Amino acid sequence: MTRMFSTVSFALVGLIASLSVPALAAEPAVNANASASVSGAASANTAPAVPASADEAASTNEEAGEDQGPPLLFGKSLDVGGYGGLDMSYSRMFGRDGVVVGAQGAVLINHRLALGIAGYGWSNPLDGPSTPNGDAQRFETGYGGFTAHYSVYFDQLPIYFTVGALVGAGAIDLTDENHDNGFSGFEDRPSEDVFAVFQPDIAVHANLTKWMRVGLTAGYRLTSGVDHLGFQESDVNGVMVGGQVQFGSF
Repeated sequence: MTRMFSTVSFALVGLIASLSVPALAAEPAVNANASASVSGAASANTAPAVPASADEAASTNEEAGEDQGPPLLFGKSLDVGGYGGLDMSYSRMFGRDGVVVGAQGAVLINHRLALGIAGYGWSNPLDGPSTPNGDAQRFETGYGGFTAHYSVYFDQLPIYFTVGALVGAGAIDLTDENHDNGFSGFEDRPSEDVFAVFQPDIAVHANLTKWMRVGLTAGYRLTSGVDHLGFQESDVNGVMVGGQVQFGSF
């Protein structure tokens, strides 16, 4: 009996040994394979990228050139706005004080360059000679033209300077107060004196909101060709000081 138990015990030890030795031998091999896999992956990640082919590089360059387009006068990003407003300035004309009232509108490019039109009228007309039938007459004066202005901004300040000028034409019109048909254009008539006008000006603007600004203005009205109806250019030329309010997209 004892010999049988000894034989069984040796058999069990042999069986356990036969099962354990291959498992222990396989474990280092698995660890070695895993280490090799990790090293291979790391090498693959750190390997330099394969450069693109010449055709692909050329195609990319062509697309970049097409996106850039031709050179632009105002740059790649062009912001376009606009505004309209009213002007009122003190001035002297025909040797008397008065107010020049006007309106203007412009297209605003990149928040700085304004191109537009403007028109002004003299509020204190001079009395003229009566008509043969006794109707009273007066000398009405107005002018208008194209305008160009440029704004100079300071960092984060809502107050800035704007400089520019008006170039156009005007007229002095001897008008019958009882038969006034309104302005009929700058015509060369015996009762009308047409002249050229150039009016440089400077303004200090303040943006109250994104769509409203006010300004203080100063300028000089310079005319040429006033030689009819008994007036001279010095009767129309003069300093202008006033203000303006404008509405739009600034």
